[in-house]
Amino acid sequence: MEAIIDIPPINSHLESETIGYTSIILQQLADRLEKQRRALVLDVGVVCNENINYFAQRAKKLFVCDILAHMNRDQGSGLKTKSFWRHLDYEPNSFDVINLWNLVGHLNDHDAKRLTEICSKIVKKKGLLFVIDIENHVSAQAVSSFVIGKDFQISLRPQTHLDFPRYHRHNRALIALFTSFSNIKIFQYRKGIREFLFQLQ
Repeated sequence: MEAIIDIPPINSHLESETIGYTSIILQQLADRLEKQRRALVLDVGVVCNENINYFAQRAKKLFVCDILAHMNRDQGSGLKTKSFWRHLDYEPNSFDVINLWNLVGHLNDHDAKRLTEICSKIVKKKGLLFVIDIENHVSAQAVSSFVIGKDFQISLRPQTHLDFPRYHRHNRALIALFTSFSNIKIFQYRKGIREFLFQLQ
């Protein structure tokens, strides 16, 4: 198994919060990956080593891009904000699964739509898009990674080195961003955490 990782270095020490839940969609996704064993997976958003290890054990090849870290670095370097999209310049129809970890909620409507357009091009036909978002909890104001633990448990880990606004969207508004995808499943958990599973039409 090969993991191709594209994460700018960070220096901050991060602690996990007490917020946690059992992910239903992650269970279903893991079952599918373990049966297929030849999937190409792309992790996008706020990524972490635990998640990299998790999917590296279940996919043929894993690609990782911490897009918010790239946005943060580019802005600090004085580059144009939109230059961060170059980090998602993959060939069309490349991936069986794309994971968007707490990313859409930190993008305005224009950038969120741009992200979904990119995903619709680089995911394979009938490929899956796993989206996690926070709707209305105080922790949503800070950028956090979603960390996979044992038995499909996911907890939040604040990323104190990142500072991006939060754009709150109700379920219909979020689903409306993914016009090229069919909505397969939605699960709403405590603290306003939401999971969506989309499939390219």
